[in-house]
Amino acid sequence: MLDGNIYGSALETTRRFLAALPAPGFGDVSLGIEDEDGTLIGIVRLKRVSSENRCADFGIAIAREHWSRGYGTDATRTILRFAFEEMGLHRVQLGYVEYNTRARRCYDKCGFIEEGRERQAKYREGRYCDNVLMGILADEFESS
Repeated sequence: MLDGNIYGSALETTRRFLAALPAPGFGDVSLGIEDEDGTLIGIVRLKRVSSENRCADFGIAIAREHWSRGYGTDATRTILRFAFEEMGLHRVQLGYVEYNTRARRCYDKCGFIEEGRERQAKYREGRYCDNVLMGILADEFESS
């Protein structure tokens, strides 16, 4: 069964990924996600930030053992608030593979709107899946 976890849940992989990133800047904002005890459990990012178009791509990854606890929704809302209120962005966009219903629920809760699909663009576990494209604008986030 496809469950959205093609990278595993190894926290050490997340730590290495964060350590290899360049220092945060306007073009790429990467932040660690911590649980209540301050333990690193994932990462949330604004990638390919365009100052000219005032938009960015969104990405998030949380270790599997921390799923379904609200961390994804909280981290998504936090970085969207930062994107729109602190960075002055107008739009944040993302793509996810259609079978990842957990991600879809999070994105819906945070105000993202489906804008299109790349049909059968991803091949996972023996079948083709759509890549779903979503976006949120600053004024839509303010009203959510």
